[in-house]
Amino acid sequence: MARTAKDIFVGIDAGTTGGKVALFDALGNELGAGYCEYPCIYAHPGWVEQEVEEVWRGICRASRAARAAANVADDAIRSIGFSSQRGSFILLDQREHPLAPAVLWNDSRAKEMERALKQRIAPERYRRITGMPVSGSWAIAKLAWLLQNRRELMERARYICNGQEYFLRRLGSDVLESDPSALTLNGMLDIRKLDWSEEVCHAAGIDLTRLPRVGRPGTMVGRLSKAAAEETALPAGIALCRGGGDQQCAALGAGVIKQGLAEVTIGTAAMMVAHLDDPGLVIGPAPYIGGHAVPDKWDVEGGAFSIGSCLKWWRDNFGQNERVRAEHEGTDVYDMLIASTREVPAGSRGIIFQPFFAGQVTPYYDTLARGAFLGLGLAHDRACLLRAILEGCACEVRFMVDGVARDLKGGISELRVTGGASRSHQFMQLHADILRRPLVLLHNRECTVLGASILGAVGCGYFASIHEAVSAMVKIGRTVEPDPTTADVYIQLFELFRFCYETAAQAGLYKAIYEFQRSYF
Repeated sequence: MARTAKDIFVGIDAGTTGGKVALFDALGNELGAGYCEYPCIYAHPGWVEQEVEEVWRGICRASRAARAAANVADDAIRSIGFSSQRGSFILLDQREHPLAPAVLWNDSRAKEMERALKQRIAPERYRRITGMPVSGSWAIAKLAWLLQNRRELMERARYICNGQEYFLRRLGSDVLESDPSALTLNGMLDIRKLDWSEEVCHAAGIDLTRLPRVGRPGTMVGRLSKAAAEETALPAGIALCRGGGDQQCAALGAGVIKQGLAEVTIGTAAMMVAHLDDPGLVIGPAPYIGGHAVPDKWDVEGGAFSIGSCLKWWRDNFGQNERVRAEHEGTDVYDMLIASTREVPAGSRGIIFQPFFAGQVTPYYDTLARGAFLGLGLAHDRACLLRAILEGCACEVRFMVDGVARDLKGGISELRVTGGASRSHQFMQLHADILRRPLVLLHNRECTVLGASILGAVGCGYFASIHEAVSAMVKIGRTVEPDPTTADVYIQLFELFRFCYETAAQAGLYKAIYEFQRSYF
């Protein structure tokens, strides 16, 4: 492809709580962005679903906003790269129309299917094939749950697909194909073949013919249709390129493409990705293995599924005043909430917050765990509670980072942080203090859409390789160092956090709460 200084690449990220679209030039500069929030459905405790059409409308609105903000000519835009949630799935009929709301990655209804899966395939065998522990958090368990509890729905389903291939199809893709990185949280990927595992799918009763073919990240799959061009305000005919799973796209956007580098994206969840040259470098059970958005490479991952969700829960239920003020002043409500905790001392005057609103993932893989405030007293106020949420979220991020670093040969040489939360200096300082390690920030903090645009730029032929594109488009920012004055309190806080979780889990408290919620609500 002939290059010009005006070439532009679009990244789309169909996230959990909203869609983001951004336009970038070939040096990785963001020219315009748009975001549109859309809702999740919580029909029963532990269930998390989403209307597919709401997501599509959100993508289109965000795209129109991004195009208006960038104010660029049609002939400058070269490609679209797409990123979406992993572990969420959509059931489609023969005409590729959704049969029901999408079941999301953080849905925890399928805990009971873990025992059934372990009876059908030995846990050791399952992990050897997929690189993951047996867990009710993965799509395979939720599909098995639907086969058991909604068989009539499953019998009507011709296709079981992820968001990436479905929405690319809506945009004009010629094929309904996924890629290894988008399949990471499905729990059905043969990690060495980077393709579906027939043995694992058979154990869950899943028909392989209903699953999309697995292609390569960063490849062209079609061109934007006239109908989709009208809805998105992007020019018809530009290249549509397979991107990757949202976390692998974030890793690309953070430049995590060699061994020793890792990044944590803090958004709805906190997800960690470390580059992996070979699955044999994983030496312990804490991380799980996925396909990278770098073709023929892998990643190791960890998850903390409710980090941003906890703050959104507080905003929606207890942050009405800040929401009104933020709208009136034209500021970000999350910045306002975080700033309100500045006068609270490190340690939140002894409150421990457990952010397990959707279970605990890395390193315990406990879908029964639930959230809690511990240590409350009459001296505590609203700001103490909110700071405790921030600290509890950072403690669970440390659960994840410590587990992955411990069980990866060679460990982590550099940890980068991306996502919307990385824009908050206060929140990043708190994370550095609790993790007790330096955090490297990026020039562009929204690395997921940048990573998607990189894959589009490679897929349309502008760059010859992922490495060339990353070298041109990714820029490193500042480093946040831990504050030595908070070391003692945060070391003790983290140990208390771990002790509270392990004690409650071993005593069966989470299981008892889960059974109570399932029985009555």
